[in-house]
Amino acid sequence: MPRLDHAAFETDDPDSTAGFYERILGARVVKAEGHPVMAYLGKTGLAFHDRGGPGDHVAVRVSEAERGEIKRRLDDAGIEHEERDHEIAVGLFFRDPEGRLLEAITYASGDDPRRFGPP
Repeated sequence: MPRLDHAAFETDDPDSTAGFYERILGARVVKAEGHPVMAYLGKTGLAFHDRGGPGDHVAVRVSEAERGEIKRRLDDAGIEHEERDHEIAVGLFFRDPEGRLLEAITYASGDDPRRFGPP
């Protein structure tokens, strides 16, 4: 069953923005080369990308079979979509009827390996 994985935002300074969430909300900040700066609040992440990245979006975590079913439904409905390989995951990007960008994401390990770790 799909569940909220992360909300992503483009920002001028991903490190500073994530630092705000760390200082104010106690988020655990994780930085990895080639990936957005992540601020984890429990099992949910806030992803901070540089401007010009994938765009602000909300991602739901799904299994590979669920992502395939979503892709089939999008095809059946004639809705444009794009899969992107994130190295640790594959994301299926598409827009809702109001134009909001959504991502159905499947992690190779079943979960974002950066999500859990020392506080």
